Amino acid sequence: MLAAVLFYALLFVVLVILPALLVLLFLLFVGHEQRLWRRVGPVVEPVAKRLWHRPSIQRLLHRYPRIVSFIGRRLDPHDPWGLPATIATFVILVGLGFFASILRDLIGKDPLVVLDVHLHNSMPLFRSTAMTWLMLALTELGSPVFLWFLCIGSALIALSRGNGRLAPTFILAIAGSGLLSSTLKAIVGHARPTDALITVHEASFPSGHLLSGAVVYGLFASLLLRRPVRSSVRALGTALLLLLIVGIGLSRLYLGVHWPSDLLGSLALALVCLALLLFFLFYERPLRIDHVSVPLPASSLRVIGVAFLISSILVGAFMMGRTKIGSVGPPPPNRPVPVSTLLAGLPADLPRYSEGLIGEKMEPVSLVLVGSKEQVIAAFQRGGWTLADLPTPLRVTREGLAALANRPDPSGPATPAFLADRPQTLTFEKPDPTAPGIRRRHHTRVWQTPYCAEPGCLPIWVATASFDVGLEMSRTLHLPTHRIDPNIDAERALIVADLTRAGAKVLGTMTVVPPLHGTNAAGDAFRTDGRAVIVEH
Repeated sequence: MLAAVLFYALLFVVLVILPALLVLLFLLFVGHEQRLWRRVGPVVEPVAKRLWHRPSIQRLLHRYPRIVSFIGRRLDPHDPWGLPATIATFVILVGLGFFASILRDLIGKDPLVVLDVHLHNSMPLFRSTAMTWLMLALTELGSPVFLWFLCIGSALIALSRGNGRLAPTFILAIAGSGLLSSTLKAIVGHARPTDALITVHEASFPSGHLLSGAVVYGLFASLLLRRPVRSSVRALGTALLLLLIVGIGLSRLYLGVHWPSDLLGSLALALVCLALLLFFLFYERPLRIDHVSVPLPASSLRVIGVAFLISSILVGAFMMGRTKIGSVGPPPPNRPVPVSTLLAGLPADLPRYSEGLIGEKMEPVSLVLVGSKEQVIAAFQRGGWTLADLPTPLRVTREGLAALANRPDPSGPATPAFLADRPQTLTFEKPDPTAPGIRRRHHTRVWQTPYCAEPGCLPIWVATASFDVGLEMSRTLHLPTHRIDPNIDAERALIVADLTRAGAKVLGTMTVVPPLHGTNAAGDAFRTDGRAVIVEH
């Protein structure tokens, strides 16, 4: 479906491309302001001098000499405490402001919290064995032990080359970011998710892995950007380092140990730390620390430094091998409900409506299914429906190509919708026989509940259904999406008819919501009698 392709493409841009570009722009701006000034200075300086001698500026100078002089010094590119300090201060203030806004949203239970829960609960849609091991490797590259070995080794190699300023910069990067992370975790005390793939005990906000990883690898990227090597080497190396930073953040989200807001807060703090570190590292005036020496020959320092670098890889591999991976799934159906009670209505704690990514109300529940997962899948498949694939990058790409050509794709991944903050457990699809392309398709999203039907304690599932009938520009999202048939009760009737032909039995109906006319997240109108059909497999 086109909506699914756009959703996962935008998710990739927001979680991968945009953070990498922002970090790159920051490094280019903060670490290369002098090179930038050398290019624009010959153009800007004559203009600035003419402006400086204008009568209005001279009157301000005579009226407010201290203020004008202060501003002039702050914009002097040749003074380390001028333009470089001004840029660093500006970046620090932006980072602190971004961090404060995220913290305020968390405390105020902003929609960001809903987005946190929904994105976290969507991670099982992307998980596979190979992807899990890749994410474990990425998360170890941001672990404190690995980064300490890496920074100590790099500092020793810097000392062996006589760079007394760079060596403590590496130690400050890992020690400062780690101390900042631990302090904020203790102060904020934000709880971690309880259903992570790996076990972590300390508080959640911010992510120490991402904060330290962004600072250390951002420092490496800044150094690489200044190296006198071929531009292709700088571009490739910098891109890999930026993707590594983003990968560490994604690994923490994928493994379920952090909320998305933890990662945003860590990136904001990383901007602050990097601005301070780069100002210290590239400060043009001499410091006492520049002449620090170690009573060891350069060759010995280099050997010990390389040994630390090799040890970091061995330690990371050892820790990754010892990591125990748990299993995460929907709540087990262990709360029995008699069928007679089920006919009277849904349990009180089950939501009546599905939701979008940020909590916007969508279609109400229109089907209640009773049976095991295997029975539900088999019944839909006998009825001519196909189980949707998981949204792996390759699978979403294939679906995008099918959407462009309007080819059939009966098992294309679907966008997630949420019930009780969890995405659908299963998605079933069926092409329209009158127009078999991907743009017209029946589909239903199914959620496993914690309830089971007596006798036999068969799992209870709830579902919503809709029929994509074409493409449109969303009135709320302003993006291309599918337009649904407003008569969602007709889709419910189609599914019930297909399931009964496949051997399922209708137990009755229940009232879920009053009859209504509503709209979904894309702004499409729908109407329903508010009832749900109960089907046993």
